[in-house]
Amino acid sequence: MPRLVLGGVAARFELPIDRVDDLLLAVESLLMQETVGDTLRLEAEATPSGLCVRLGSFQPGQLDDPGLRRVLTPLVESVEEHADGDAAALIELVVSATYRPETT
Repeated sequence: MPRLVLGGVAARFELPIDRVDDLLLAVESLLMQETVGDTLRLEAEATPSGLCVRLGSFQPGQLDDPGLRRVLTPLVESVEEHADGDAAALIELVVSATYRPETT
C-alpha cells in the first residue's frame, strides 16, 4: 500500500522514476525496522522545496544504526528522527522536487 500512495504523490511532483524508486526503497528499508504498537503512520506533505514523508511509530534510536543510515543517506536529501510520544519516534525523509501547480 505505501508503494501505491507514495508513487501517486511522487507523480504529482513529476519526480523522475529513479527518484521515485529511491524514495520507495528508503521507505521500504524503514518498514523493515521494529515499530511501536500495531499501527504504522504514513504522512506525505508537499513543501516548496520538495516532498516530505513521515513514518512512525518506530523504536527511538533507529537512525543510530550505521547500516540503516548508510542505506538511507544516498537515497534522500535528508533523514531525521523526531519524538512521537513518550516511547516512539517518527522518521522524516525529504526528497527535493519541483511541484507544478495545476492550472485551471
